[in-house]
Amino acid sequence: MTETKSDILGVLNKYKIFIGIGVAVAISIAAVTVTLVKAKSRKDETAWQSMWRINSDLAMAAQAGKTEKDKNEALNNAIESFEYIEEALASSGTMPWILFQKGNVYYELKNYDEAIRTYNDFLQRYSGHPIAFLAKQSLGYAYEEKGLLEEAGNQFNDKLLSNKVFLLAQQGWDAGRCYDKLGQKENAILNYNKAVEIEPDSIWASLSRYRLSVIK
Repeated sequence: MTETKSDILGVLNKYKIFIGIGVAVAISIAAVTVTLVKAKSRKDETAWQSMWRINSDLAMAAQAGKTEKDKNEALNNAIESFEYIEEALASSGTMPWILFQKGNVYYELKNYDEAIRTYNDFLQRYSGHPIAFLAKQSLGYAYEEKGLLEEAGNQFNDKLLSNKVFLLAQQGWDAGRCYDKLGQKENAILNYNKAVEIEPDSIWASLSRYRLSVIK
C-alpha cells in the first residue's frame, strides 16, 4: 500500500507520535512499575510511594486541561520532590528510577540540557538496568530537540535499543529521521528501509515509506 501525505499526517494527528513518544511511554511504565515493587525497607517503601504520588499528580495535571503555566508549575514541583527523595530517601534500588523520571520531567519542561545531563548520569551509573534502553531512547529525543542530530542518531542506533526486538522499527524511523535532517541521505534511506522491512504494517514503516518517497 502507498501512503499519501494526507494519510501520514492523519496518522500523526491520531497517534500524536514524533518527538517525545519514548518519554511518554517511559513515564507510564515507571508509574505502573513502582506499584509492583516490594520494598525491602521502610525507607525504600516511602521512596516508592513518594514517586508513585508524584507520577499520579503529574498525570492528573496533564489531564485537567490546565494552562501551560500551571503544567510547568506542576513539573517544577515534581523536580523539587524528586530531588528531595534523591537526597533523603534514595537507595540503590530507587535511584535509577529517580534519575530516569527526573530526566523525563526536565524533557517535558523543555529543559533539554538538564534532561541530557540526567539521562547521561543514569546511563553512566546504571547501564545494565532493565530500563536503561528507555533512558537511551529518551536521551536521543533530548539531543534531537537540542538540534544535536548526530548525537541523537548515535543514541537511536545504540546496541541497547538494537537488542530490543520490539523497538527495531521505531529505531529505524528515529535514526532515519535524524540523518534525514542532517542531509545524510544514504544513512537516512538505510534506516528508513530498516523500519519498513522489520515491521511493514507499523506506523514507523508508514512514516518511513513516506520519507523514502520524498528523498529517493
